[in-house]
Amino acid sequence: MERRRRILVAPLDWGLGHATRCIPIINALLKRNAEVIIAGSGVSAILLKDEFPTLTHYSLPGYAPQYSTSFADSAMIWAMGRQLPHFIKTINQEHTQINQLVKKEKIDVLISDNRYGCYSSTATSVFITHQPHILMPDKFKWMEMAVNYFNRRQMARFNACWIPAPDGRLLGEMIPAALPPNTRFIGNLSRFKKLPGEIKYKVVVVASGPEPQRQILVDMLRAQLIDLNLPAFLVAGRIDDLEKISTSGNLTEANYLDSAKLNQIIQQGEIIVARSGYSTVMDLAQLGKRAVFIPTPGQTEQAHLAARLIHQEIAYTMAQSGFNLARAIKKANKLKGFANFAPDESLLEQAIQSIL
Repeated sequence: MERRRRILVAPLDWGLGHATRCIPIINALLKRNAEVIIAGSGVSAILLKDEFPTLTHYSLPGYAPQYSTSFADSAMIWAMGRQLPHFIKTINQEHTQINQLVKKEKIDVLISDNRYGCYSSTATSVFITHQPHILMPDKFKWMEMAVNYFNRRQMARFNACWIPAPDGRLLGEMIPAALPPNTRFIGNLSRFKKLPGEIKYKVVVVASGPEPQRQILVDMLRAQLIDLNLPAFLVAGRIDDLEKISTSGNLTEANYLDSAKLNQIIQQGEIIVARSGYSTVMDLAQLGKRAVFIPTPGQTEQAHLAARLIHQEIAYTMAQSGFNLARAIKKANKLKGFANFAPDESLLEQAIQSIL
């Protein structure tokens, strides 16, 4: 009898998106009777333990990035620059630990979502990214060549690169003109499914991302939701030991929701307000929602995605500085939303087959 393939999945702890988009990959692997082991850190590790409590979980060193409190691109770049030695140290530590896990657990395949150190010479190593070409803010374009030299060098350590998209149209400049031959698009990745049901909330806010910008966003939107006095639900994106839900007037608030409950709440929302992180974009596309996106200050990738979506008249975007929820809702209602989006699950199935 042939031995079951042993797969180690390791998402980055930079917000929840890297972990949430690994959920459909893990489910696809389990359907194929693979033995899945999960390694991670921070809130993304907590989320996956909650989703897959019966699987084996290991801890990896945490990146735990700290964002600037400023809205300026330059402040964010300098904040990341100061943490660069810590990030490099973390990459080296996780690589050492991953090699130990590969040997201990007899791993056949490593799937790393943006963890540069999660590769091994003794296992097939797959790197997942939606930005094989990293964009820099206009004032720091002079750094872009050096940043992408490092990015390409790290990605070259992996046997394959998977891009979670049907093609490169939405990602735009984040897809270079020439992709390495070991690159493949694996389609839209979302943990959510369309559900029947009626609209219950005018606005659903889904906050996410590293601190302190997540909390700044929550505080700003909570105040505006109360002022508007519309039926609203706010998911604060703060994973604590226990799920807490409270209602005051027009506003219901949860610190976090598991995937099934969040799927339901988003389906019940008329307008979804969120960061324009790529995993969130894929989730809302999967559910065919109207959206208002607020890019995280200093994250060029999120600003780029949001700009492409408003250019295609799919979703509205407004900067966090000076954000006005009432105006944003009016603008979003004039756009077409993700209603015509049709996910192609066959691309992920083909990718999974290629490693099994």
